[in-house]
Amino acid sequence: MAHHSDITSDLDSDIVDSDDDEDNEEFTTFRGPWFNVVDPNSFIMPDPDFREETGPVSFYPGMLNRDVCVDERIVGFKGRHQLKQYISNKKAHRWGIKLWVLSDSTSGYTHHLNIYKGRRNERRSPNGQGYQAVMDLMEPHFYKEHHITFDSFFTSPKLVYDLLDKQTHSTGTVIKSRKDMPSSFKNAIMQKGDVKVKTRAGVMAVQWADRRVVSLLTTTGSARQIQTTNGKGREVSIPAIIDTYNLAMGGVDLGDQLILQFEPQFKSLKMWRKLLFHSLVTAAVYAYICYRDSFIVQYKMDHLKFHQQLCQELTGGFRQGSRNRQLRIIPVQHRTLARLSERHFPSKIPDGNRKRCAVCAGHGGGFRKTRIPWWCEDCRVGLCVEGCFRKFHTRINFEE
Repeated sequence: MAHHSDITSDLDSDIVDSDDDEDNEEFTTFRGPWFNVVDPNSFIMPDPDFREETGPVSFYPGMLNRDVCVDERIVGFKGRHQLKQYISNKKAHRWGIKLWVLSDSTSGYTHHLNIYKGRRNERRSPNGQGYQAVMDLMEPHFYKEHHITFDSFFTSPKLVYDLLDKQTHSTGTVIKSRKDMPSSFKNAIMQKGDVKVKTRAGVMAVQWADRRVVSLLTTTGSARQIQTTNGKGREVSIPAIIDTYNLAMGGVDLGDQLILQFEPQFKSLKMWRKLLFHSLVTAAVYAYICYRDSFIVQYKMDHLKFHQQLCQELTGGFRQGSRNRQLRIIPVQHRTLARLSERHFPSKIPDGNRKRCAVCAGHGGGFRKTRIPWWCEDCRVGLCVEGCFRKFHTRINFEE
């Protein structure tokens, strides 16, 4: 495979036009100027020469599939802490602890994550926060021809070139006003369906007009038009690199969906508890993905059955604590009362008889003269099933 620095010099003059005065006037990088691609359908970037095995074996620690993606994740938390962040476009949790996540694009398997510690607690990178997050996550996996996908928060020409120097391919949407982007992209007037392609030193910049203008940077793939189906089921024509981005970018979101299915719903003012339980559920999702994609068995459990069996095997026969949750808040000196400590159940009064409720009747309520057919057989008193039965058996002064 040719090195990226030799690609531009070997291009056919019919495909690439170097007479693009607007972009050749000034360029602030040693990589050289951007060249205009005359025929995007004939211009193809090299494919990654992946050097690790793909498939189920890649789920073992330290190994990645070829296609991975980087995105942010929020662990829901509304208490007071300096790490708490707000992200408006996260529907599940807008407030919480932000994580940088490296995930498999196909399965949603989370390979690595870093906690964002805030602007004051992290070293400032001269290349930006998104640049440093991607480089930290991918550092153990350089020089293996991976293909990493990210969104416009992370993408910049500097990041794409530095990854390419470490033999790591990348694709990402990009803000057209980023430093070192083609100057003709910034004020381009395009109609729906128009495509503009430029290349420089192994990197391709694509600008495509759909409902709005989208700009991408990539080191692999092509901008040729392909037919695909949109969300409404209609056949549409889009550049191939757009389809590649759409397929590869959803890995972190897929992992979020699997985690949120069985995320514990509890309130806590302690940030470490939220992170702890998030880590446990994430580990359970790891196990499910490995089981689903690696083990060869005749019958495979779905996610719910797998999660239930995992919890049962972890707890085993070592469950401790009282079955009566309300008993924990009853003072010790009152736990000898039979109605507060024993197990009681509502039942119908025999022979169709009725009794007044011991809680709500005769205490100024609207049901003073009402008789009900339900009672507690052990306590021999009439009780309303909704509210009064629980109040009578959990409160010392149930008349209040």
